[in-house]
Amino acid sequence: MKQDHTVYIYKADRRKKSGERLVSTTVWRNRDAAEMRREVRELQYELWPASKGFRIEFVATMKTVTNLMSGVEIQIPHDTPRSCDPSSELYWSM
Repeated sequence: MKQDHTVYIYKADRRKKSGERLVSTTVWRNRDAAEMRREVRELQYELWPASKGFRIEFVATMKTVTNLMSGVEIQIPHDTPRSCDPSSELYWSM
């Protein structure tokens, strides 16, 4: 299924508590998971090699959840906090 994906590129950095810093965030439109894996492999080989401390990950930009009150499926961004997610009880109790 073709959908939008968000690509995060990190670089190893000892100055950060997590040990890496975010270098780039890009949204790739209308791709399926196989195409994204191929694109990430090419990016790692050509521009952002792991040997120089780079790490690339991708996630679907939107996720499908079921509204707790109406039962309707809706699309929300993958990084939506739980307090803003209509599929959680926390959203409806505030």
